[in-house]
Amino acid sequence: MSTFVRGNKDLIKAINRNLILNTVRRHGALSRTQLTEISRLSVGAVSQITQELIREAWLLEGGEGDYTGGRRQTLLRLNPDAGCAIGLKLMEHRIVCALTDLESKVLRYQDLPMPDDHDPVTIVTALTEAVETTVSASGVDRRKLLGVGVGVAGVTYPQTGVVHYSPYLGWRDLPLAELMRVRLHLPVYIENDVNTLTLSEQLFGAGRHIENFVVVTVGRGIGMGMVLKHQLYQGAKGGMGELGHITFDAAGPMCSCGKRGCLEAFAADPAVIAYVRHSRSAQDAPRTLEDVIALADGGDALARAALRRSGEILGIGISTIVNLLCPSLIIVSGEGVIAGDYRIAPMLDALQAHTFNGLMDDVQVIVEATDDHAWARGSASLVMGKLFESPLIEAGIAV
Repeated sequence: MSTFVRGNKDLIKAINRNLILNTVRRHGALSRTQLTEISRLSVGAVSQITQELIREAWLLEGGEGDYTGGRRQTLLRLNPDAGCAIGLKLMEHRIVCALTDLESKVLRYQDLPMPDDHDPVTIVTALTEAVETTVSASGVDRRKLLGVGVGVAGVTYPQTGVVHYSPYLGWRDLPLAELMRVRLHLPVYIENDVNTLTLSEQLFGAGRHIENFVVVTVGRGIGMGMVLKHQLYQGAKGGMGELGHITFDAAGPMCSCGKRGCLEAFAADPAVIAYVRHSRSAQDAPRTLEDVIALADGGDALARAALRRSGEILGIGISTIVNLLCPSLIIVSGEGVIAGDYRIAPMLDALQAHTFNGLMDDVQVIVEATDDHAWARGSASLVMGKLFESPLIEAGIAV
């Protein structure tokens, strides 16, 4: 720890306070003795900080710990009603909006059509109206709203709240956070949509105790988020994680990004659907991934081959991540995992086959289907992430 940090009492107090909050978030209800053991802070520091957090309603007292002799100890837990957040996910044709509490529980949810006019003013109006109607319908005191998080497919600059490039909406360098902030009078945070899911896994999901992990999503596209050394990795200006756009075959099919042979052009849901449609009449051709799965369930060899091919290529792509980063955990998510073993089994086989010798030995792979609620809840995690973020980051000190 630098001399500056050692000499700054306010910063030290903020760091310790953050440590207590994050320890309770990760471990659940804990006694003060357990907090002292896990945090390695002094008994006096834990007592003082927890009393402040109780007085400010961030922590609640309730229940008793396991009896180990002597006086039973009261447990401390996060107060889920201490604050709430709005999460918005911008999709190709829809906007989903969720109001969540401090523990990421969805209190209110809305699914709205995306305006046909993708003009930024039109979209910002729709987003702000979604926020206001969701909060109003929930009955939650607006003063408890800590902020708004927005997940967008494409390249974002989280530090400035700018959408650098949105492939679905055609936006370039749009200051979306500022446009929304001046209307809502609330903090607004912008992030790549897969990064919002990754942050949600870090704060409240399978990545709570994991130092290094990745989230891979498969659906309309293929994306990736990374947590390295307990920090969401955002790359230079926020541009990272475009796993779907690594080149798989330079002479391959055209990708939606305008280049040829991207992993996404072979393995994402539209590629699976197109593979099956190519050999069928227009009347019998599948229109959705669910249609392809139904054909596979009925024994259709082509549908099964399309899903198997997708899984194999996806597994090769993920093996590249393991060879480069060797994370402890890989979470495979997104709408596309509903294909189940038709896609996932060959993915896992290819992942094992194409990873460098021994690197997969201690890597855990979790497969989780992602619905619209999860995407919206992930966006709300942007706000909670700021609440639990280390004060060192705000102070501009490397962690």
